[in-house]
Amino acid sequence: MTPNNVQEECIRVSKVYDWVFDAISTDTGITLPDDCAAAVAAAVAAGRTPLDVTCEVPDVGGFFPLDPPDTDGNALCTVSSRIERREIPLGGRLVEVAIVKVIFTIRPLITIFDSTGAIICQFRPTISESRRLVVCAPEPFTADNVFCRLISLDCDTNFIETGDPDLGLQVMLDICFEIQVEADVKLEVLAKFCFPRPNDIELPTNGVCPEFEWPAQCDFFPRDNCDCQAFVDTDPLTGPVDITFAPILFDTPLAAGTYTTELNAEICDNCQLTGSTISWIVEDFVVPTGTGTGTVDQSFTFTASEIGMPECTEVLGVTTMTVEGAGTVSFADPGVADRTVLFTLTLVENIRSADDTYAITLTDLAGTALITFAAAAVDFVPDEDLVVQDCVTFPNLLDD
Repeated sequence: MTPNNVQEECIRVSKVYDWVFDAISTDTGITLPDDCAAAVAAAVAAGRTPLDVTCEVPDVGGFFPLDPPDTDGNALCTVSSRIERREIPLGGRLVEVAIVKVIFTIRPLITIFDSTGAIICQFRPTISESRRLVVCAPEPFTADNVFCRLISLDCDTNFIETGDPDLGLQVMLDICFEIQVEADVKLEVLAKFCFPRPNDIELPTNGVCPEFEWPAQCDFFPRDNCDCQAFVDTDPLTGPVDITFAPILFDTPLAAGTYTTELNAEICDNCQLTGSTISWIVEDFVVPTGTGTGTVDQSFTFTASEIGMPECTEVLGVTTMTVEGAGTVSFADPGVADRTVLFTLTLVENIRSADDTYAITLTDLAGTALITFAAAAVDFVPDEDLVVQDCVTFPNLLDD
């Protein structure tokens, strides 16, 4: 059984010392390459006007890319190696800050069309712009601690459609970017390992920064922690095994049998309910057990298919887990039909000298008891065969 408790951990992380995002706009006159200028002039001379010009910029990934797309050098944001440090008034007092210079290099794809929609020429002009920003980058930080990333790019054009006397092309860019100052540090934190959720959600068959929003946290992950966890692996246990069967299970009245009971369960391993299992095996060694002419083997196996979150209590060194759910009872006698049932299982871990114990009740869907093993007051399970222990959770720490 694997514990997964909240505990002190030392982790290495990138600490963010400052984080700024901003936007700039540029308006740049573009000189056409010689071959493109000649092709445009030929189109104008042939009367293939009005002209049209489009501008395309690469996708830079938005606010939260795990792996920003490769722009093939057509959209770059770099930080100058020179950092200026000075004191400036801030909040009524002098504060030492770092001033960094950020350089943007954008190469949009310019496409010029004639009046028929045919492409006259394409080219990529290089447009550069810079911006100075105040950031928190204490010494001995260098430019290697300052990261610049493009968030969004928008491009537009202004031109003379007739191409007379020339195209007069202007390219306008809106550049949204972020600056982040980071350093690797070691932090001591309270933490526990995350645990993956099962694949249990069915897929249905049928120039201005964008608004900044944090991604919403899914309400199905991380899953709730169990308050405690248990492991049971008993050998077949014999008398007194007080098992009671409801008369509605069998067609004939039955005398008491002689039984062995075996319980196997792993509940909340890793302090997570996912993967929990419960099986209860009972064997009847007195056949026939009918008081009349009927003969029925009362042996059965119960297997849980749905297990709810356990409830746990500890009183005077005795830890008790109670868990409910649903499952199937499969009888060894072919004349007795399998049943879907509800169950309540109680596990008792006694840390004193006495042995441990368990009790289980199976009911129909209406709550009527079908099979009951009431052994909560009898200590008969060896300590190593039944373990119930606490899971340290965040609410435990907050309550302390």
